[in-house]
Amino acid sequence: MDKITEKIKVRPENSHSPGIQVRSILFVSEPYQLPGLKADIHPSPWKITYAVSMEEAAALLGKADFNLVFIEMQTLDHKTGITIQHLKGLCPGLPVILLAPPGHCKNRSLERDADHIFIWSGTPEVFHAMVRFIEDQRCKDTTRRAVLLVEDSLEYASFFLPAIYKGIDTAFPGARPPRLVLAGSHETAMARFRELGNRLECVLSDTRLPWQGREASGAGIDILSTIRREMPELPIMLMSAESANKTRAESIPAPFLDKNAKHLGPNLHEFFRSLTANRPVGGRNTLPKDLYPVQTCPAGFTRIGNGSIGGKARGLAFLAQTLNRRPDLVAAYSEMTVNIPDSLILCTDIFEDFVRDNGLARFTGRPLADLVQAFIDAPLTGEVLGHLQTYLAGTCAPLAVRSSSLLEDAVTHPCAGLYKTYMIPNNHADPDLRLSHLATAVKLVYASAYYKNARAFIRSTTAHPFRESMAVMIQETAGSRHGDFFYPAISGTAHSLNFYPAANAKADEGVLNLALGLGHTLAQGEQSFRVFPKHPQATPQFSGTRDFLEKTQNRFYALRMTGYPETLRFGICSNLERRDLSQALNEAPVKTLASTYMPVEDRIRDTWYCRGPKVITFAQVLKYGAPPLTALVNDLMTALAHAAGGPIELEFTADLPDRSGGPWKISLLQVRPMSSPRDTSLITRADLDEAVCVSTSALGNGTLDTIRDIIYVNPEVFEGGKTPDMAQQISRINAELAKTNRRFLLAGPGRWGSSDPWLGIPVDWQQISGAGAIVEIRDGTIHADASWGSHFFNTITAHGVPYITVNSGTCDRIDLENLAGCRTVRDEGFIRHMRLNRPLLIKIDGKHSRGVIIDAGRADNDIQDQ
Repeated sequence: MDKITEKIKVRPENSHSPGIQVRSILFVSEPYQLPGLKADIHPSPWKITYAVSMEEAAALLGKADFNLVFIEMQTLDHKTGITIQHLKGLCPGLPVILLAPPGHCKNRSLERDADHIFIWSGTPEVFHAMVRFIEDQRCKDTTRRAVLLVEDSLEYASFFLPAIYKGIDTAFPGARPPRLVLAGSHETAMARFRELGNRLECVLSDTRLPWQGREASGAGIDILSTIRREMPELPIMLMSAESANKTRAESIPAPFLDKNAKHLGPNLHEFFRSLTANRPVGGRNTLPKDLYPVQTCPAGFTRIGNGSIGGKARGLAFLAQTLNRRPDLVAAYSEMTVNIPDSLILCTDIFEDFVRDNGLARFTGRPLADLVQAFIDAPLTGEVLGHLQTYLAGTCAPLAVRSSSLLEDAVTHPCAGLYKTYMIPNNHADPDLRLSHLATAVKLVYASAYYKNARAFIRSTTAHPFRESMAVMIQETAGSRHGDFFYPAISGTAHSLNFYPAANAKADEGVLNLALGLGHTLAQGEQSFRVFPKHPQATPQFSGTRDFLEKTQNRFYALRMTGYPETLRFGICSNLERRDLSQALNEAPVKTLASTYMPVEDRIRDTWYCRGPKVITFAQVLKYGAPPLTALVNDLMTALAHAAGGPIELEFTADLPDRSGGPWKISLLQVRPMSSPRDTSLITRADLDEAVCVSTSALGNGTLDTIRDIIYVNPEVFEGGKTPDMAQQISRINAELAKTNRRFLLAGPGRWGSSDPWLGIPVDWQQISGAGAIVEIRDGTIHADASWGSHFFNTITAHGVPYITVNSGTCDRIDLENLAGCRTVRDEGFIRHMRLNRPLLIKIDGKHSRGVIIDAGRADNDIQDQ
């Protein structure tokens, strides 16, 4: 990691701010989150001690003094008996803040236990604001002025916290700014108003608030009307998510803030700027010379900016920490070297300033071409371009420019594949053109945050006013050059939990997916090679020689290094080229990983060096352990899952040695948590007897009993070449059902979300966003392996959507044609929309990978017949 630091001048850590009240913080977080958390809030003026469980937190509280405790909600485990109340009992008066993930619903018991609860996605500005808020609460200066915020929504209170402090610093510069006081009800607000009186600088109030034990639509109106009568000169503002309340604000009178506004933060800031109209501007702090400082994170990579490093970079920090703590993992395998590519992170504040300063939010919902062009045309600041130019002066290696959004690879929403990754050759003779390529790639990653798929995911997993933000991770691409192209021999994904075990493999032994070339093949769910790491020679996906010929990889992705246009081909596979295997038969990776089909013998020989069609079998690695890649990855998976406290997914590459007899080069690209079942939904013998669908390969966990709509691929008219048309028909029905928020069961053959239309129906998340459960029917209509491993599939599981695979030739079965009380609502030709009188009962036993769908209407009829 040190060579990036050498390229860019690193700014020293900040010193403690004068007059600070909070000095020592205890932070309780899940193990996976901690390394990224340290990177996000580094450097800080506080001494922060970290704990990975409530038990460890209790022990630490008995050994040291702390001014403040943060607890991430995921660490709460009442089975241990160590609760928030228990911790507070150990240190009476110690403030405790509970941190909830975006999209969290209120929990009154937790709110009573903690002093405060806020929504937090890892952004440093919110963390700093929370600490400052606690300092304000502990302030004993009775003459200090104040700003009163009246808000009962966790989402809005968390959003307003840093925005109001920014406004305070703008309107009231100096060493003694007003403190922020928060009230969550009519009664509390009026009490604070009476208490603070003439020391108030301004009051901001929501409209709908608790009052006398129930929610009152006019509580905020009453608060501000009273204040207006008693203190007519005090600045006030009414806020509401109901635009009709603007008229009520005018009757007070008071300015109105629409909480649904796209520019909520800037609108709020304008209110505070208006308070400076009659104030002297002397003493206001000027902006620092370097708006985006360069810093080295504890994990070893370099960051630019003051914002968050994002979810993907947090995973990289966890990966680096685990390897540093477990050098034995690599030392045991002399045949391979293991590294994490050097990484440069552009933090989220650069993205937010770029979007705001160029007015790009207004392109939300515009046609994709217009959106992308607007981002390309918008300029990055001279400071950012200068940092990138300095970085490029130190490397001519091909670069991968990856997204690292706030929610990406998070424990609560492990979404993947929503945003773009771009690769650039970075070898042009003109350094200005290389800088242009890198800047364009960064801006296109930024643009992907506004794609419809991404916006649909964020809307479905978070609540307004949460705004997704984007950091960018720049890494040297792992691989080697072969003629005009650059690619690694092997790209792979490893899942420590296997939801589809076979061939004596167990679920907790994990599963690998391998592909020749760059990992775009795996991300798109194209043809790859599935491996069980403890049984690498087993190939249950291939029943014979014919399967190897038809179902193994015959195309792969590589980055062109010569003969590319000066503008590159960002719009075509992100600058990658999809090559036929026949074009690379004499390249070293194919020679190493290919076997040969012998037609006369109707068998496959594990060598490239004989005549006949070549088949990518990875035999040298899987059968002969040269190198023992599966053993290494298995050890890494086990160690990472143990360190994370749950199942993980690892992305890696394996490249050929630089010299004969040298070690293979293994690069670890990223790690993310997997969704895993916790509570098992019991499936009884009666359920199996009554079910219209039975699966022994079901992913998910729990029970659904609200789905009455079914979108079903009609097998009678199915045509393999028409799957794109089917995707459009499904999209239209999905859009219609979305208007009334009706969830549906989606069922059909082949691999859902495949980028190859011959392997399944190529839908994206936006086209099926209303799916409450999905059935993949593998009956021979389409020959494709299960969808898992693709980014599309990971997005489905991140939403908690049950994914049920029905395999022919097993005890699995499905019959959706004869449901009781079923009528056809819409027939698009290939796709049929049906609706039931009674909801289906869908049960998934995540522990045993079993699932059933029960026709509740038929069950009722059976009871009546008896």
